[in-house]
Amino acid sequence: MRVLGKLAGAGIGYFFGGPFGALAGVALGHQLFDRPPREFFGVPMSGREVKNSVFFAAAFSMLGKLAQADGRVSDEELAAIKSVITNKFGLTRKTAEYAYQVFTDAVNDDTSFESHARAFHSQFSESPEALASMLEIMLIIAHADYDYDESEETLVRSAADIFGIADEYESLLALYLNEPDNINHCFDLLGVSTGASDEEIEAHYQHLLSEHDPQVLLDEGVPKELINVAEEKLDKIRRAYTRIQAYRAEPESAEASQ
Repeated sequence: MRVLGKLAGAGIGYFFGGPFGALAGVALGHQLFDRPPREFFGVPMSGREVKNSVFFAAAFSMLGKLAQADGRVSDEELAAIKSVITNKFGLTRKTAEYAYQVFTDAVNDDTSFESHARAFHSQFSESPEALASMLEIMLIIAHADYDYDESEETLVRSAADIFGIADEYESLLALYLNEPDNINHCFDLLGVSTGASDEEIEAHYQHLLSEHDPQVLLDEGVPKELINVAEEKLDKIRRAYTRIQAYRAEPESAEASQ
């Protein structure tokens, strides 16, 4: 899909007109850059394409504001963040360049992080999986320099509150921080206590599978360029669940194998 025109339009619209401006900008970018002249007034973008573009522009705008949470963005932080944008998200060169431009523009503008978060929520309020995905992307950037400080955590928590998913913050953070490398981490990763019932574990597991289902995320507007984040989390979730199941079946032998 030729996304650059759509993304450029989304960026222009998002910065100057909030969420509704983003929609207009997406359409403008689509018509001016992606369509041949004879189709200037051709078939409009699908609803999902619009959301994809708005999500992308909003994501890197908020990540820019998050990076300056402590008042400045050092050269080391910029280098780490640029590496994450290029390597972690698996973007093409042109799309990565655009993402970094949106990011740096947001660092330098005067709009508050909370304003960006509210604008994003206004577009994705009916898409809880997309909201959770945005928080996970924030956690990736906030940890890019290996220093998740209080000012960054305050902003991520404020986004969770604005999104209406404050109760999911701790579980999303645990999912980001933990690997299924020991049984306690597996329980933490699924967001359940070691004393949780089998039914509770299953319920949390199914919720996490749904929340990170690539097709669900695509349908809710998360761009395919950012889906690999969810796929990595799915792998961790499945490995943690499998290990817990083995531990519950034969706890002594499972502990001995750690």
